[in-house]
Amino acid sequence: MTDSHTYKPAALRVLLFEDNAMDAALIKRFLRTVGVNAAHIYHADTIPSALQVLTRERVDLCLTDYHLRPHTGFDLMDEARRFDVDVPFIVVTALDDRSVDDGALAHGAYDFLVKGELTVEGLERSMRYALNRHKRESTLSRAAFVDDLTGLPNRVAFMQRLNQAITDNASSGGMVGVALFNLNGTKFINEAFGRKIGDEVLRCVGERLSLAKERGHIVARLDGDEFVVLMTDFLLANQALAAAKLLSDVITGAIETQDGHHVVTVAGGVAAQAVRATAPGETAERLLEQAGQALLTAKSTARLKGCSHVAVAHMH
Repeated sequence: MTDSHTYKPAALRVLLFEDNAMDAALIKRFLRTVGVNAAHIYHADTIPSALQVLTRERVDLCLTDYHLRPHTGFDLMDEARRFDVDVPFIVVTALDDRSVDDGALAHGAYDFLVKGELTVEGLERSMRYALNRHKRESTLSRAAFVDDLTGLPNRVAFMQRLNQAITDNASSGGMVGVALFNLNGTKFINEAFGRKIGDEVLRCVGERLSLAKERGHIVARLDGDEFVVLMTDFLLANQALAAAKLLSDVITGAIETQDGHHVVTVAGGVAAQAVRATAPGETAERLLEQAGQALLTAKSTARLKGCSHVAVAHMH
């Protein structure tokens, strides 16, 4: 969306999640009447296809039907959140049902529109409200949950997402993993070349991790030269270890700064387990504690060998 608070429909990119062809055609016509460019209206009728659009395209707003057999628009909202997609949702449905209305708001929808009562003016008003409110909330959220130096989620945001991942996977006993990374050499860089150069190194590492992580994984900066990755959608702890080793390789090596090349290595600690539907907070703390212990083991090896090293915790 534009950086200005001015509402500009022609610049918007809208995803329509709708499986009824006639309803889709009508809403598309309404969007074009509002001023949205036809080429900027994406249409999907399954959750996988909708997620593909949300994760690969720049989307400013999603209009979602409620009932899309066998799923609902709420399912898409939950999946979008799991993939770290920050887009405002408006539920558009044929059901004039208070329970659906309440459910939409509970899932984070910005509005609830009934198809039988839908007008161009009503749709335009809802879109403008959702976009402006989302922009205000995003500004506040960024201040509270984003690391100023790297633009990554901070510790508070990471803990929220870790707890949510544990809750989401608890019913199926799915695997959740945490990979902690601690950079070697940043203390020397800060002391020898100044904190400004050290900050450049940290920003570069954050960028490398963000570009190399698997889709759906979340990278955060916890503090100082410590980064963390939340991993889901894998079956074995060794897969989490393999993913962490790849990220370690991406971080390791020369980093170009204003003061020339600076070489960094990294120690990594990985913890992963199948989570259960009990005490997500305790599970989150245990994963971080175990990853921290594995990190200490990796740091010892990294110091002895003078290279990067990643260790995995043995969970009980």
